[in-house]
Amino acid sequence: MPCVLSTARSFICLCFCTTCALAGCGKNLVPTYPVCGVVRFSDGSPVNTGTIELECRDQGTTSSGRIQKDGTFVLGTHSSEDGAPAGSHQAIVLQMIMNDGVLRHSVDHGLPVDPKYASYESSPLRVDIEACDRNEIEVIVEKTARVRNKR
Repeated sequence: MPCVLSTARSFICLCFCTTCALAGCGKNLVPTYPVCGVVRFSDGSPVNTGTIELECRDQGTTSSGRIQKDGTFVLGTHSSEDGAPAGSHQAIVLQMIMNDGVLRHSVDHGLPVDPKYASYESSPLRVDIEACDRNEIEVIVEKTARVRNKR
């Protein structure tokens, strides 16, 4: 009899786990829509390093994408490149360029973006994402006010 109970419990447990896996265990992910784009300086040159991040306060989500050398990016929210939720978003552009002027770097990281674009409190960037098969956005930023000359 203990063997039958153990088999019945195992079967019930297996059914429960399968149901949870198929249903997502109650996770209700916000739907996302494909988003690609480019980040450029106001003179038209591409921002060639960094991350763009979009915050949708209505949905409580953050979407991000790595900026490529040509300024292009693809956004992801729940996984890389799955897009962003429809709605109004605030955008920031983050960069980590360290140049102390002492070391010569073999990789050109391009010009830095004005730091005001790195914080949701100071960034004026706004982006609207539509519930459609393809969203293409262009983000225009300013260069930092003080750029050291390369040695």
